[in-house]
Formats: sequence, C-alpha cells, structure tokens
Amino acid sequence: MHFDPEFETFTYGDPTSKRKYILKLEKDDLLVFYAGLTPFETKKNKKALYIIGYFTIEKVIDFNHLTKDEITECYQLYSNNAHLKRSNDTEDLAIVVGHKDKSKLLYEAIPISKTKFDKNGRPYQAVSEEMEISLGISGSIQRSIPPRFVKNGNNINNLKHILEL
Repeated sequence: MHFDPEFETFTYGDPTSKRKYILKLEKDDLLVFYAGLTPFETKKNKKALYIIGYFTIEKVIDFNHLTKDEITECYQLYSNNAHLKRSNDTEDLAIVVGHKDKSKLLYEAIPISKTKFDKNGRPYQAVSEEMEISLGISGSIQRSIPPRFVKNGNNINNLKHILEL
C-alpha cells in the first residue's frame, strides 16, 4: 500500500496513462480526490465513492524535463511522495504539488456516487444524480480513466461550494 495522494506535503503523481492528465493541470486548478469507502458503524451513509480531499495546484513537475540535480532536489523536497519513496526510476513520472494552505484532506468525506446496475444486474458506482447536476459530470467513475474535468463556471462554483471554499 502507498499513500498517493499524500496529504502531508500534498503531492500526487503517476508515471502511467494518468501522467498526460496530470500534465494538463495548471497553477491554481483544483484536483479533487475520491475513494471507495464503507462507512464504519453508521446508517447515515452507505458504501460508495466519496470525495476525500483536494489540492489547489501550486505546480506540476514533469520529471522527463528535469536535470539530475533537479531530480535530487525533488527527492529531498517531496520525500513523502509514494513514487519517490519506492523507486529511483523517475522516467515518465509527473507529480503535482498542492499549495499547503489551499489543499486539504477532508475531516468528513462527501458522497459523490450512487450504486447503479449494469444490464447484467452487476452493481457499479456512478455519479449520483445530485452530483451530475452540481458538477456536470456523469456515468461510471470507478477507476475513472479518463478523469473527469469540471470546466463550466457554474459547475466549478458548485464544486467550490461543496468543498466549502
């Protein structure tokens, strides 16, 4: 198991197909994280996907464009990053660094999905109707590739309201 994203120095990275989406992020963009959770001893919420935190992007680092000295500096500055902890191979690695004062692991997760069923009756997690309207995204979000981008101004404002920003 590894912590990615990690909410101590606010880094998240990937050397795989998610890399190209990370590289599209810009300073001050919001990167919102969600996870599958089964709430403990509560009837208020059910097993679903929940927003768990967010980063306000400070910078995006493409390791393919760094010198050896810059890579060494990143290992020192971002030693909590899961990819830097477990490997010396930074080929194709891209990481985002969240602004420490504008990024947060939520105290209480926010439900974002609802269980739906495919044509064979198998359950899957899809964006809830409430979130479809608020955020302008829809469909299955289990292991979401490509990631969902909230671009419309009203939807961005709704997201900020949901996150209490």
